[in-house]
Amino acid sequence: MIKDVVYFSSSDSHLIPIFSKMKKLTKRKLFKIIWFSLVTIFCIWQWFTYQARGLPENIFENSETVEVRLESNFISFIAKNSSEKKEVIFLQGGLVDPEAYAPLCRKIAAAGITCHLVKMNWRMPVWYYQEIGELFDLKDGNFILGGHSQGAKMSAQYVYENPQLLKGLFLLGSSHPRDIDLSNTTIPTIKIYGELDGLASVPEVLENKDKLPKDAVLKMIEGANHSQFAYIGSLLTDETPAITLEQQQKATTEILISFLQSIE
Repeated sequence: MIKDVVYFSSSDSHLIPIFSKMKKLTKRKLFKIIWFSLVTIFCIWQWFTYQARGLPENIFENSETVEVRLESNFISFIAKNSSEKKEVIFLQGGLVDPEAYAPLCRKIAAAGITCHLVKMNWRMPVWYYQEIGELFDLKDGNFILGGHSQGAKMSAQYVYENPQLLKGLFLLGSSHPRDIDLSNTTIPTIKIYGELDGLASVPEVLENKDKLPKDAVLKMIEGANHSQFAYIGSLLTDETPAITLEQQQKATTEILISFLQSIE
C-alpha cells in the first residue's frame, strides 16, 4: 500500500518560517521547564537541609532540672532549682529551623542558666532581630544574647545598637562583626568558630578580630564545620567536618557554658 505523501509547493513557502518559529518556541519552552525544575529541586533540597534532624528523644519534655515552655515566638528551657539570675537569648541561623538548636539550649538550662530559643518570622534574624526587645524585658533583666551564623551577626548588631542592654554576647560560626565596630564596647564576648567552616572560614574570622570588644575570647574547635553547630543537614559550600556532630556539640556546649558562668 502506498501512503499519502504531502508535498509543499513554492506557494507554501510561507509555512517554513512558521515551522521554524514553532521549533524555536519548543526549545525555549523546554529550556524553561528544565531550568525551573532544577531551581525548584534545589530550593526543596535547601529547605530540607535547613530542617532540624536527628534531635535527641524527649528534647522538649520536662525533667527534674529543665522545664520546657513552648511559646508562639520562642521556646524557653527554664533552669529549675537554680539561683542563677542570668538568662540567655539564642537567635537561630538564617533559614535554619530553630528547633535545630534545642539540644544546645537545653544543655545550657541543665547547667543552671535559663535559655530562650527565639523563633524568627520567616526564619530570618536579619529582618526580625529587633523583636527581642518586645519579647523580653531587657532593661530590668540580666540577658546574654547570641546565636549562630546570621543569628550571631544580628546579635552583634543588636549589641551595637543597644550597648547598655545586654550582659554578654556570644557568636557561633560567624565572621561578624564585619560592617560594625564593637572594639569600644566592654561587654563580655566570645566567638566560637570551626576549623573547617566553609561559610565563615578561619581567615575571615580572624580578619575581623579587631572589631570585637578588646577582651573578647576566640575559641576554635578543631575539625568543626559550620553546619554542625546545629542539628541540620550539610549546608551548601560548607566543608566536610573531621569530627562528629556529637563531638562538635559537646565542645561547643562546654566552651559556651564556661563563658556564660564566668559572667557576673
